This record gives sequence, structure tokens and C-alpha cells, in this order.
Amino acid sequence: MQTAVETLEDDKVRIRVEIDADDVDHAFERALSDLAKDVRVPGFRKGKAPVAVVRQRLGEEAVRDEALRSHLNGWWRRALAAAGVDGIGQPEIDWDDLPVEGAPFTFTGTVQVPPTAVLPADLELAAVKPELTVPDDYVDQEVERIRAAGATFEVAAVAVESGHQVLVDMHGTIDGNAIKDAQATDLLVEAGAGRLLDELDEVLIGMQAGESREVTVTLPAEQKPKKLAGREAVFAVSVKEVRVRVLPELDDEFAKQVAGFDTLQELKDDIRQGREQNLEREADGQFRRNVLQDLGAQVAVDVPTAMIGRRIDDRLQSMARSLGQQGIELQQYLRMMGRDLNTLAMELAPECEREVREELALDAYIERHGIAVSDDDLRAFIAEQAEAEGEGDEVVERIMGDAAMREDVRRDLTLKNGLDHAIAQAQAITPDEAEARANARSGSAADAAPAEQNGEKADDASADSEQES
Repeated sequence: MQTAVETLEDDKVRIRVEIDADDVDHAFERALSDLAKDVRVPGFRKGKAPVAVVRQRLGEEAVRDEALRSHLNGWWRRALAAAGVDGIGQPEIDWDDLPVEGAPFTFTGTVQVPPTAVLPADLELAAVKPELTVPDDYVDQEVERIRAAGATFEVAAVAVESGHQVLVDMHGTIDGNAIKDAQATDLLVEAGAGRLLDELDEVLIGMQAGESREVTVTLPAEQKPKKLAGREAVFAVSVKEVRVRVLPELDDEFAKQVAGFDTLQELKDDIRQGREQNLEREADGQFRRNVLQDLGAQVAVDVPTAMIGRRIDDRLQSMARSLGQQGIELQQYLRMMGRDLNTLAMELAPECEREVREELALDAYIERHGIAVSDDDLRAFIAEQAEAEGEGDEVVERIMGDAAMREDVRRDLTLKNGLDHAIAQAQAITPDEAEARANARSGSAADAAPAEQNGEKADDASADSEQES
């Protein structure tokens, strides 16, 4: 396949695509095979007629038309990837004649592409980086959590309290008849844990080893078998042992046993350092998002409704996949929530518009600073990711050999590198300073297009999204 790109006005390009003769021949083979499955030829069972007979019966024009119809979309997608063009919406495809076996086939496609965002000449990036600190009581709480996990239980001559383990015999009856699944001997339960019926949990509190009590309970509505649901039952409860929780001593020996540290202070220091590192990553992630938002807020660009609609579709598909893993269909979920697809799309539109604006802004930033990813850098990145996931070199070769996959990864890496560059240039400011910048920016944009224009765009995008869905 060969491609040539011509830039047109109004954010459109025309791509001239030449399909190799071998690919054309393959398209004819597939077309004939598919047609043969459905055509009926006298003297043959459906789908069993020889290809030559099918070809003669249908005529050359029908075969050529099917070869083009069945492969044009795939050829176009390959052409976009090969040309490095991010086409938006449906293209306008033209060709002079249908494909012919043994010869290349040429067609052209005209498609809208993302607009070029305009960055201010004096671009200055600044965003809030949260100052996240470890609370004073965090380390002690974590130590206590670890301590509780290492607790043991010992038999004690005490009355049952919530949190004690209790060894009991329980026997439930209705009208003097034993309930089949309510007979237990040497059952170990935790008082107050909520695993028993409320009445049984309550009667245990205050009992001691050797003590027996009876309590009347109302069986729950979900009780099995169904005939027992809601019935009154009498449970005879006998306490055989009471076991109390014993926490390990907080000392150096404790630190050695639970985490291999020489001293308790080393354990506490490690807990604090781990939390500080996590908070620093959280702060870095928030700063990264804030810088991107600041970049998007400073560009001049009219975000196409088609791009917003495409982003909405991506969100809906992601939501559908997530729900599908739980055995729920998207439409079923929407009915449960009392919503419809159009309402959901409308709710997603503002955030999707912002995301697309930020990506266009980042593209402009990348263009200004000449940020690019070479094939060598791309291969090294893919190899690093493959190794991290336990994959071999074959994954690297498969991705590098597939134009669409390769360029998708290159795109993601370019965006990442561009944002890394922007973050390195950005200034960290306080929330008050960020608010002042936003107010100043709002004031300078007072004469911009009316706000309802964006609302109309969101309406159009959500409507397009619903139609495509």
C-alpha cells in the first residue's frame, strides 16, 4: 500500500491510496468465497458450487463490486495508519473504476482531521501541586492494625464481650421440633461480629462458660427452606469457652517478627516513608492533571462535535465492558438507574469536550517543541513494557510490524513525552494563585463567544453519539 496526503482547507485532508495488486487479488479470492456461500446454482447444493461457476453466474461486475465493498473499509483504516492521519467521522471515498484482478487499485478519501490548537506566544504553565502530609496518628494506627492482625485468643474466665471468641452449642426448634440446619456443636463464633441473628448475638453478651440460655427469634424472610421464613424459633445456647483477644507487646521483638526490622522505631519509620512515597505519587499525579488542564485552558481551538462524540462513544464502550464483566448490560444498568443513553451522553459531553481540548493543546505543544518518538525509542519502549509483563521479543516484533498498532503506541508515547516536557517547564503554585490566574483568564475572555455555543456543541455531540451507538 502506498499513500499520499494532500492538506485541504477547513481541517480536511485528501489521501490518495494505491492498493498493491497482491492485495487486490486476495480481495477477489475472499469476495468469491463469500459470494459462493450464498448463491444458488442449479445442480448444486447452496454454497457448494465451484468458484468458477459462481463467477460465471454472477458476472464479473458483481465480483468486482463485492471485492471493493468488502475490503474498502479495511483498506481505508490501513491507509489512515500508514499515512499517520487521525480521521474524524466518515470519509468521502472516490474511485475512477472498480478493482481489476492482477492490477493495483487506486482510490482517494477526503476526511476531517483534528484542528490545530493555537498556543499563546508567551505560554506560561502553572498549576497547583497538593502538599500532602502524613497525619500524626497514621503511623500509630498502622502499627495497631498490624498488631491486631497478629493477635491470638486465649481461654479466660470472663463474661462475653463484643470481640470475644465464644465456643458454643446451639440448637434451634420450632414448636418443639428441631430445625435441620440450626443444630451446632462446638461452634466458634465472634461475639458482636454480626454473623449471627441479632437476637443470638445479643444473648451471648454477658454469658460465661458453663452458662445456658434460651432466646426466641424471628427467622428472616430469606430463610431456607421458604416455609420457615418469618416463623418464630427457640434457640438453646450453651457457652463452653470464652476466648479473649491478646495483642502482642509493642517492642523490638514485635518488629522483628512481623516485618524483620531490628527495632520498633525502624518499623514506624518504614511505615511513614512508605506513606510519604505514596502521597508524593498522588501529588505528582494531581500536578500532572492540573498542568494539562492549565494547558488546555490557554489554547484557542474550536473542538469539533465529531471528536466529542467519538470520545463519548469511547466512554460508553468502556462502561459497557466494565458492566459486562459483572454480567450487566449497559441498557439494563441505565433502566435500573432511571436514565437513558442520551441523558448519559449529555452528562459525559462537558468532560469529554475538555479532554479533547486538552489533547489538542498537547498536540500543539508537542509540535512547538519538536517532540517526536523515533523507531528506536519506540522499540525500546515496547520491549520494556513487554518485559515488565513477562512477554517475549515476539510481542515487540508483532507490534512493530503492524502499522496500526505501532502508530497507536507511538501516539501514546509521544503524548506522554510531551506532557513530561510540559510538567518540567510548569511552575507549582498555591490554590490562591491558581484562582487568581483563572479569574484573570476569565476576565480576558469576557468578549468571547456566548456560553450557550458550547451547550449546543455538547447537544450535537451527544446526539451523534446516541445515533452511532
